[in-house]
Amino acid sequence: MPVRVLIVDDHTLVRQSVSKAVATEEGIEVVGEAADGPSALQAVADLQPDLVVLDIAMPGADGLAVAERLRQDHPGVRVLFLSMHDDDGSLQRALALGAAGFVSKSASIEQLLEALRAIRAGGSYLSSEVASRVMDLAAGRSSVHSVGLTPREREILELLVEGNRPGEIGDALFLSVKTVKNHLTSVYHKLGVETGAQAVSEAYRRGLVKRA
Repeated sequence: MPVRVLIVDDHTLVRQSVSKAVATEEGIEVVGEAADGPSALQAVADLQPDLVVLDIAMPGADGLAVAERLRQDHPGVRVLFLSMHDDDGSLQRALALGAAGFVSKSASIEQLLEALRAIRAGGSYLSSEVASRVMDLAAGRSSVHSVGLTPREREILELLVEGNRPGEIGDALFLSVKTVKNHLTSVYHKLGVETGAQAVSEAYRRGLVKRA
C-alpha cells in the first residue's frame, strides 16, 4: 500500500509545488493539503495520513505545536519537517518530538524525495546541512558558525545590528551600496528572513551577536 501523505505549508506556491513533486514518487499518495496549524490537525483527523510533511512557521499554530499535538492524539502519524527555520532551538525540539526527518527548504527536491523514500522504508532522514548542524549540537558546538555566513557577511550583519544603513555599511567597509545589498540578500536567505529588522531579530535569537 502507498504511504498516504499530507502536505502542510502556509505558502500556496510552496505547498502546491511540493505536492506535485511528491505525487510523482512511486509508493506515495498525496491525500491532502493544509495551510495552517488548525486545518492541519483537522485534515489529519479526517484523512488519516501516514506521514505529514510539515512547515514550522505557520499561522494559528506552528509546526512544532502541531507535531506535539499529533504525538499525543495520533501517535502513529510520522512527521517530516520541511522548513527554513532550522535554527538550533527548532531542530532540538523537532528531534525531541520524534520527527522522522527534517529537510531544509534550501535543499533540493531530490533530497525531499530521498527523505520520503527513507521514511517509507521505516527509517529517518536529515538533509545534509541539517545533519551537520545536528552533529554540531551533539558535540556541544555553538551555532554561531553553523549558519554558514562568510566573514564578510558577518561583518555586514554586525554593522546592520548596530543600526547602520547599506550606504553607511559600504562606507565603513569600502564597498559599493550594490555589493552591500547583494551580501545582505545572502544574509537574509541564510537566516530565513526577508527584511533588515527581521535579520537583526534573528541574529539576536540565534546568538550571532550579543546585546549591548
